[in-house]
Amino acid sequence: MYNKTIELFPFGTLKAKGRSKVWQASVTIPHLGGDFDVVIRGTPEGPLASQTTAFSKLIEPNLAVCDEITNKVTAFINSCGIIPSNTTVDCSNVWSFITPELIEVHESNFYSLGEGELGTNVISIGYLTPWTEDQLIQVPFLNGEIGTIYSE
Repeated sequence: MYNKTIELFPFGTLKAKGRSKVWQASVTIPHLGGDFDVVIRGTPEGPLASQTTAFSKLIEPNLAVCDEITNKVTAFINSCGIIPSNTTVDCSNVWSFITPELIEVHESNFYSLGEGELGTNVISIGYLTPWTEDQLIQVPFLNGEIGTIYSE
């Protein structure tokens, strides 16, 4: 049960419990594949201004970023050895295989593979594949740039 709700652009309706610093929302970002749950690790009062700025960059439709995600996710999936031998994944069909899952807006510039630019907030964009439940593909969004794809 959530007992705090705020409306904040660009997140929409954010919910949290008690004095929690963890805020949750759901968003649709068509150029990134569709519907995501969002987790923001902010303050008891809401997201930091820097998190709002970082997320605003993410939701802004950007063909170059979308193309880069497409290329990097395709290469990553093909390097993981999870694709059945009778399936081909390339840039023309990768979006039909991945399912938007979770976007996490971190409280700092640190994330699983290292760190982003000082003074920025890392955003991790998570996708599921149909071939394994053990692997969530993570796309780090670092101050408007796509980092190294990894899995958790």
